[in-house]
Amino acid sequence: MPENDPTATVRRMFAAFASGDLDAVLETLHEDSHWIYIGANPDLTKVEFRGKAGVRRFFEHILEKYEITAFTPDEWIEQGDAVVVFGSEEGRIRATGAPFRHEWSQKYVVTHNLISRMTEYNIRVEPKGSAD
Repeated sequence: MPENDPTATVRRMFAAFASGDLDAVLETLHEDSHWIYIGANPDLTKVEFRGKAGVRRFFEHILEKYEITAFTPDEWIEQGDAVVVFGSEEGRIRATGAPFRHEWSQKYVVTHNLISRMTEYNIRVEPKGSAD
């Protein structure tokens, strides 16, 4: 692997998340990784997570709240150490069984093949097939 391959690093993290392997997710992170999540699902929320333990809590919260049946990165843009990914996810809310669909953009900063920062903007949209 090249000295720094941001897209490959983020793809490894996505693959680990898709397989439910949080330990493998954490292996892609810098020790002092800083993650910022800004969402409207449906209420506007901004939360920050620091370090591997904080990012683990971020993923544990997602996996506790949602049963994700599709996680689709649609577009990748790499510039220097940064990777921006646009995509969507859908599934069911565990507490209610209601379907959900989110569209998101995520910006990653990768240094020496470790993710040092992530900022996500995430909004809830109508699940496919639920429009009037």
